[in-house]
Amino acid sequence: MQIEIMDRPVFGAEHEPPDCLKRRILVHPLLLIFIKALLLCSYVSADDSIVTFYSENMKKLCTFRVELAATPEEHERGLMYRKSLASDDGMLFVFETDRVQFFWMKNTYIPLDMVFINSKYEVTGIYKSAKPFDETTVTSWSPAMYVLEINSGKANQCNIKVGSKVKLKNILR
Repeated sequence: MQIEIMDRPVFGAEHEPPDCLKRRILVHPLLLIFIKALLLCSYVSADDSIVTFYSENMKKLCTFRVELAATPEEHERGLMYRKSLASDDGMLFVFETDRVQFFWMKNTYIPLDMVFINSKYEVTGIYKSAKPFDETTVTSWSPAMYVLEINSGKANQCNIKVGSKVKLKNILR
């Protein structure tokens, strides 16, 4: 038997591959399946960014899986142009230091609550029910390092108040 590559005959292809190559071929798919399973498990659980709120006596109130907005470009875009936000999802804006924050709802379709959080992981203010497409400036009034945008009504539903404690998981500063 001969195999032709680029119109040149290759001789010796009639021989069987050695046993060690046969074993590698059989092991390779199993190893590949194992690696894919391992990667899938780490993808699902390892890097989710989470914000959890607690009452002043440390009773857990609510947890949100968040998308991070850490760069000036991400801050500017925020949740603009999105038509929906899952019930327990949000966007966390991360800033360098505590300062008074200014937001608006330009090109934002979703009514939102904005929760202002300081570097001590305490809620310093809440702006409830920001209206879609409203370009009026929303101000934190108190310095905040983080601003969490969640669906309108969730702050009330979760009983989040000024003074509530916050735990951040997988959030880089």
